[in-house]
Formats: sequence, structure tokens, C-alpha cells
Amino acid sequence: MKSLDLADWIRANEEGVSKNYAQELARRTLDAMRELSKHRLITTQKKRTADGLSYKENVVVLTDDADLPGEPSLGESDAPATDEVAG
Repeated sequence: MKSLDLADWIRANEEGVSKNYAQELARRTLDAMRELSKHRLITTQKKRTADGLSYKENVVVLTDDADLPGEPSLGESDAPATDEVAG
């Protein structure tokens, strides 16, 4: 997820939000996502060039090896056995 895409989404869905404030909200949201995932998400800065100018762009990436809680593992069952419930 790119911070620019998130900022554009915020401006499109919330009335009266300035471009600078939308960018700040996007930055805070990406930081919160990283914090809440206990740093399982990584933030990278990519350089892009447009019109001869360089920009740094924050991007949140979910790595392939990230083990997220609540996500079922393929082929492995660490879940406790449960009994059938009559009902």
C-alpha cells in the first residue's frame, strides 16, 4: 500500500480534507498499521522520478514470511481439538 494512494482515498471519501492533512493522516495510518502488526509489516521508501524531480514514497509491505495471528497455516494445525456440540 502506498501512502499516496491512501492519501488520495482519504481526500476522495472525506469532504473538506486538504492535501497536506490527507498526507499526514496517511502517514499516521501506515505507522499505526506497522505498530499494531508488531512490526510484521515493513515500511520502505522508494524513489520515483516525475518531471525531473525525485520523491520519496512510503510503502507498507506484507512480507511472504510474516506470520500473522489468526491466519491459518497451510498444512499445519496447531489449533486445539474441539468436541462435537449436540444441538
